[in-house]
Amino acid sequence: MVWFQQNGWMDSKLMLKYVDFLNDIRLNNRTQRDPAMLVYDSFRGHLEESVKKKLHESGFDLAVIPGGLTSICQPLDVSINKPFKDNLRKEWHIWMAGGGAGETAAGNLRRAKFSDVCLWVKRSWDAISEETIIESFKTCKISTDLNEFDSDLDISDIDNEDSVDGDEDNTNDDVDDDEYNIDDVYGDEE
Repeated sequence: MVWFQQNGWMDSKLMLKYVDFLNDIRLNNRTQRDPAMLVYDSFRGHLEESVKKKLHESGFDLAVIPGGLTSICQPLDVSINKPFKDNLRKEWHIWMAGGGAGETAAGNLRRAKFSDVCLWVKRSWDAISEETIIESFKTCKISTDLNEFDSDLDISDIDNEDSVDGDEDNTNDDVDDDEYNIDDVYGDEE
């Protein structure tokens, strides 16, 4: 399932739609009354009053990572985004090397079809192991038990220097990433 808007940024309208989607999943799985927490950065689209109200009414606790700390406290930034982006780049390179882009009448590279990009994203995400995701949450000290750390999480085993998991692409994804410009994927329009 893919939702997007023209500029590619999440906004409060999409967030409200996402909360409805999560509610449907919880209702279908009969877990609607179970405790649930969403961890978000301080991007304003996540924190508008309508979104916070809907999360509260839906039984979600919201944990907000303060600005400037996503590289330390956000599991995606800590361990997941870099391998995901690496996987996505590989998909694009394979597509380009296979002649996928072709040229427009003006001699510009054609952009990829949205269906191709969605497939690349799916395969790139599927290549991220569950172990990587779990370890990223542990590294960020985010626990499934709201009262204390998971019993199998030994904080002494986690070295603060390793908290960024060697991720050199460890930036707040709320800002443009010059190294990975979407124009690289889509090419120039005619």
